[in-house]
Amino acid sequence: MTYRIRFHPAVQHDLKSIADMITAYAGPRAAERRLTEIEAVVLSLVDTPHQGSLRTEIAPGLRAIPAGRKAVIAFTVDDAERAVFIHLIAYAGSDWIRRVPSRG
Repeated sequence: MTYRIRFHPAVQHDLKSIADMITAYAGPRAAERRLTEIEAVVLSLVDTPHQGSLRTEIAPGLRAIPAGRKAVIAFTVDDAERAVFIHLIAYAGSDWIRRVPSRG
């Protein structure tokens, strides 16, 4: 049984910022590789949504999972709706913990 992936509207901005940052210091091919790694982790949540560490001290039901070398995906799982909601994708030590509550 698979789950649907839903994204907070700001995740698109997260991914663009990540691509821009990596392109600036390592070039477009490196950015493409990192985004592909992130995408693979997001897609893995379709079949195994309860991956990662529970981070309920940040927000109820919040989970976090690493993606690629420096990314973190913060998400919640709704078993009743069979959906995974991606709240945020952060990269390179950005303060994702502080940003997650505003994306509830």
